[in-house]
Amino acid sequence: MREQNRRNRVKQFSASMLVVIMLMLAVPAYAAEEEQALLPSGSPLSSLEGLTDNYETVYEPTTAAVSVAVVNDGDTLFDKAYGFADIERQVPADTDTVFEWGSCTKLLVWTSVMQLVEQGKLNLETDIREYLPEGFLSKLKYEAPVSLLNLMNHNAGWQELGTDLWYFAEEDVPELGDALQRLEPRQINPPGKVVAYSNFGVALAGFIVELQSSMPFYTYVQKHIFEVLGMDHTSIHWAQQDNPAVAEGRSRIQGYTTKLKLIKKNRAYLSIYPAGSTIGTAKDAAKFVAALMPPAGRNSPLFHDNATLQDMLSPSLYYEETDIPRIAHGFFAVNYAAPALEHAGNTLGFTSKFVLDPQSGFGMVVMTNQYNESNYTTGLVDKVFGAYLPAVYSGGLPDSSQVAGEYITARRVDHGFTKIRDFFYTEKITASNPSYLDHNGQPLSQISPDAYVPVYSSGFMYFVRDAGGAVIKFSNPYNDFFPLTGLSAQRVRITLVALSLGTAIIIFSLLGGLIRWIIYRFKKTPKLPAPLNKYHLWMNAAGLAFIANTAILGYRTLIISTYSALRIHLIFNIVYVVLTAGYIVLLGLKLRKQKNGKRRTILYALSGFSALLFSALIIGWDLYF
Repeated sequence: MREQNRRNRVKQFSASMLVVIMLMLAVPAYAAEEEQALLPSGSPLSSLEGLTDNYETVYEPTTAAVSVAVVNDGDTLFDKAYGFADIERQVPADTDTVFEWGSCTKLLVWTSVMQLVEQGKLNLETDIREYLPEGFLSKLKYEAPVSLLNLMNHNAGWQELGTDLWYFAEEDVPELGDALQRLEPRQINPPGKVVAYSNFGVALAGFIVELQSSMPFYTYVQKHIFEVLGMDHTSIHWAQQDNPAVAEGRSRIQGYTTKLKLIKKNRAYLSIYPAGSTIGTAKDAAKFVAALMPPAGRNSPLFHDNATLQDMLSPSLYYEETDIPRIAHGFFAVNYAAPALEHAGNTLGFTSKFVLDPQSGFGMVVMTNQYNESNYTTGLVDKVFGAYLPAVYSGGLPDSSQVAGEYITARRVDHGFTKIRDFFYTEKITASNPSYLDHNGQPLSQISPDAYVPVYSSGFMYFVRDAGGAVIKFSNPYNDFFPLTGLSAQRVRITLVALSLGTAIIIFSLLGGLIRWIIYRFKKTPKLPAPLNKYHLWMNAAGLAFIANTAILGYRTLIISTYSALRIHLIFNIVYVVLTAGYIVLLGLKLRKQKNGKRRTILYALSGFSALLFSALIIGWDLYF
């Protein structure tokens, strides 16, 4: 018995030693595997937290709050928040802090569309009017059909929306269908020809999902995306009625400028909410990003078949006459160290970005409570995903001076009083040397004929030429831009000159009238007969009122007033044009018949000239509708 026990102990010891030896042999292999786990930038995966912590330390002086979540191979690897959700009350941000997604919400729309495509309820190539109530769209200009694919590629042809996107009271927000019909923009380009990022087009796709699923769009998303993924801390309803806890969480965070100035009115409600109303935690958003990149051998919980997901993440639009992907069914293609898909978002006080590399399964969510923030949403993302290193081009490159000039975005208001805005924010491109451009102060390098990438950040710019070699536009992932030439390039300068000249005439005329009145009043000098004098003074007073009215109109537009509230300013401008016409007719009838003196005749004529200048501005800039 003792001998048997001894033999058993020997066997157990031998087996134990064998396990130890196997583990010792496995450790180097495991360590080697760990060493090979890299970020897209090429840095070790293990360095992610340290990299983010160090980055935040550098930018902490200009940071309100930022929340970062990273996923890899279906799992959340990193979830951390920094800074203050409310600086004034010293409320720190944490991983349960909710942020506004902004336009990253659009990815929920495209996912919903593809779910219904998979079920056979939608077709990406079908004219969307087949899915909408008859007569729903009343401003289509071109006969070519608009498809869901056009909506995904932002090339349905609509102009930008100028007003009524945001409301400050949730009870003012109309139902989605009503909002879309009220806001329907003019179609100014043929479908499929021009890329102009469109909130309206995305919201329209959300409404089509609503109609085909027979439930409100926010209910559809809650049921088919949020509940499926366990996104319990996320809401898409414009006032968070689908998740009151998120509404309460939103009350604990404020929005700031990049200089940490509180944006007092940073809580607003988007009328076409599928385009950008989601609010939630970064960890919830990471669940969504992870579901778009399921590990090998697993199916995405969002689709019955991964083939549908692969279709959604495959290119649907390329840069013209190239094989370079631009858009993948609503996801924008951007080259980092590896090709990736992304979407950015901005609201009144928040900025976000979602980036994913479907091939490696690596994804990143960055959310901040600062308007137009870029240190994290661009800078940190670039650090993690790495710089794009294009293949060396061995052929000849055209001189960058050929594409230099001033450009205006295709995403603009072409008809309506807000169209002047985009002429103040044009894209100015100069050639710093034959292979480099300066774009609004940012240097870009030419990597192949007419293709440029920023030197210090991610991005892409491609110039398109006509058959004669002239540049007709340039494109980035989100928009096309067209050259401004001739009078179009001088419109703002002409406007400022006309406004200055007209204002000078008005001030001179009114001051002259005031001085004459003082002389007549206090020196009791008899007034000379001047039949046109009162009309002349009233017309100049109306001109001064036009200047004030236009300034108020601009200010109220910037602070997001509704169109109905702004209409009174537009009506005043119409009245001013009518008064101008009447005054000019009066001058034509009276000046020759009455003796006014040469100096006074010139004064009356100048008043008519200033009124004509202002009327031309009203008509030329559509300041009447």
